[in-house]
Amino acid sequence: MNILITGGTGNIGSRLLIPLVQRGDRVFLLDVRSRPHVESPESKQVEVIQADLGDREAMFEVVRSRQIDSIFHLGAVLSSNAEDQPSEAWKANMDGMVHVLDAARSHGVKRVVFSSTIASYGAGLASPLSLDAPQWPVSLYGVTKVAGERLGNYYFHRFGLDFRAIRLPVVVAARGAAGGASAFCSAVFEESVFHGKYEFYVPPETRSPMLYIGDVVRGFVDLHDAPVAGLRHRVYNITGMNPSAEELAAAVQKRLPQTRISYQPDPLRTAIVQSWPSQIDDSDARRDWGWKSTWDLDRMADTIIEALQNELAGKQ
Repeated sequence: MNILITGGTGNIGSRLLIPLVQRGDRVFLLDVRSRPHVESPESKQVEVIQADLGDREAMFEVVRSRQIDSIFHLGAVLSSNAEDQPSEAWKANMDGMVHVLDAARSHGVKRVVFSSTIASYGAGLASPLSLDAPQWPVSLYGVTKVAGERLGNYYFHRFGLDFRAIRLPVVVAARGAAGGASAFCSAVFEESVFHGKYEFYVPPETRSPMLYIGDVVRGFVDLHDAPVAGLRHRVYNITGMNPSAEELAAAVQKRLPQTRISYQPDPLRTAIVQSWPSQIDDSDARRDWGWKSTWDLDRMADTIIEALQNELAGKQ
């Protein structure tokens, strides 16, 4: 298949391309950046197209000229950056969504898989959070993701476009994404390995549902490949673990005992993170397309710290 990944050089996209290339798909990355966030042998086998999601003509040209079969639409301005740059967030997240869907419909794309988020929900909801819980987000990022879900669902019913989406919890990785309110979940590992200390900008008891990047990539591929007949929804929640900031710190200090951990909560970012549910019901994904998380906190901590230590050793 010819597959386009928007936001393709980012944290998820640069890792998602790996299994797609390995199985023989021809992969194109569309992003404002020219280099993948994580480089791999597979990333050297893809074409990177530098373009802005807000550029409608560029989107149509890429989809047409590369004869795209499927799109993974991951590109977006993330939560903290969206609060600082609302106009840019609207352009990328909303105009970009329309451009992706219109280009897909106009040029015969078979499937669009969208990266949504638990930030599309609001505060004060029952736990564990059900798939059909009310969505009243407290961040602009969450607002644009709700709208993206609704637009995709509309294009499915109105035009027959096979739209699918995953509402992701916090994504944790070695060299994880910056710019989101949840960046602390990856940064605590990086700063601890490279600098021996980390200061959380959320209180120690702050608890977030999260997934290791390996599970995230597998989730996107599995949902993309799932037979349409088994899907009862267009949008699914998935989740894995839900440690607190304090438990993340303990996992780091267990492996790096000299690490100094402190807390200096930032009101804005704390409010965003604490508005998210602490537990998620992903039974619909488990039933419809066989979703199951395979990474727990210990396995994740071991894997991330080993990767970062190997990176550090390579620089010395």
